[in-house]
Amino acid sequence: MDDPQLVIDTSQDLGEPPKVVDELLSRRAEELCAHLLIRRYLPKKDARDLLLDDDLRDSVKRRLGGVGLELVDSYTSDHFAVRLAPHIESDVRFDWATNTRLPRGALALLVILWAKLVLPRRVASDEARRKRIEEAAAAEARGEPIVTSEEQTPVRIKVPRAALYAEFGHRFGKTSFTRYVGQLKNAGFITESRAGDLREGPLLDLLIDGVQMARKLRDSVLWDMLDAQQAAADDAFASDQEGGE
Repeated sequence: MDDPQLVIDTSQDLGEPPKVVDELLSRRAEELCAHLLIRRYLPKKDARDLLLDDDLRDSVKRRLGGVGLELVDSYTSDHFAVRLAPHIESDVRFDWATNTRLPRGALALLVILWAKLVLPRRVASDEARRKRIEEAAAAEARGEPIVTSEEQTPVRIKVPRAALYAEFGHRFGKTSFTRYVGQLKNAGFITESRAGDLREGPLLDLLIDGVQMARKLRDSVLWDMLDAQQAAADDAFASDQEGGE
């Protein structure tokens, strides 16, 4: 269940002295930062003021930037998220893969799910946006009024767990595959319906750099992680983790 929106509309004239307005904005920025730090993501429908109020957005970014984090947003996502700032992530001690605390096999499955759930939607959204721009340019060249068509809500793709296992399960093994899916669900990258359909979670689109991901897919770097030796290493990693609890 989504958290109720904490409504403090700083974008309107509140009829208050500037100092009071600044205090309200500062309080709201603190609330948003706290929510992002606790859950790592925030539904946009619960933070419309973060979309509309540039001062609030700048305040949130400054607060996050002060502790080495950055606000993440995408027009293809329904959420805001927070992640390590690039200058922090470039430090090998804080690289993204290490920070997720996921074994390499789970990261490899994450790549596969990103390619199946996010990439097709991104491509479709980019194509639709390009088409609207071309149509507007053509209308302007003809001297006709530019009619802006309503942007369609992107269709959320689903992948049956059974179909994913049938396609890639032999690379992981049944036990490892089940564990990796559970780890990705717990991390907020995917969700699963009662029918066993996997869909993108709040963080799948926001915490993965599409350019870097495309490069990894092209170079087939992560496919090399799916051999039997790596699966055995991941099993040992899981055993160590369980033994340490």
